[in-house]
Amino acid sequence: MQVTEAITIFKLSVPSSHLSALAALIAAYILLRVRFGSRQAGIYGDAAFYFVLVWKGSYVLTDFGNFMKAPLSLLYYNGGLTGALAGLLAALFFIWKKGAAGSPAVLMAAVTVQSVYQIMMALLNNNGPVAETVTVVLFGILLLLAVLRSDGTILRQRQLTVLFLAVHLMAATVQPDGFSGLSFVSTVIFVVYQFIFLSGGRRHHE
Repeated sequence: MQVTEAITIFKLSVPSSHLSALAALIAAYILLRVRFGSRQAGIYGDAAFYFVLVWKGSYVLTDFGNFMKAPLSLLYYNGGLTGALAGLLAALFFIWKKGAAGSPAVLMAAVTVQSVYQIMMALLNNNGPVAETVTVVLFGILLLLAVLRSDGTILRQRQLTVLFLAVHLMAATVQPDGFSGLSFVSTVIFVVYQFIFLSGGRRHHE
């Protein structure tokens, strides 16, 4: 979904994508804590911190001159696609180091983050009624299934992972960004990551 609106907070104009991402990260933490307990939520929280740190911090490296002129621009800008993907890889690496890769909690967290982000972007921006309706309905159903069925057998996890990709494929066909946007690329990366560790039979029951 494309950013068409900015939200004003204390006279600071913040892109709707930033607010959507923040809401998605918080929602995933809350659901993980309720569903899987404090340890899994803590691992996710640290991973989310590394993602934001790399994503936002990469702006300093990619546009150091403008950052020095206006340090507060860090609240508005980021490292773009490269910075976001670097942040995602850093988060996934941290999860792997903690031994949680391929776990039901990580799967539910990823689905929650993507679903809430997509729904928020559809509600906060103007991308056309068809794209917005399809996005909200598909990701709303996916989120519900993830919360209800994430802590199951490896087969069920594989099914949910495939469904995750299928839902995003269907949504992307009507979204302005299509298959080239950061969100879809992130889903593909996570699906590959999840299958690598599920295929190895790694399960973590906390």
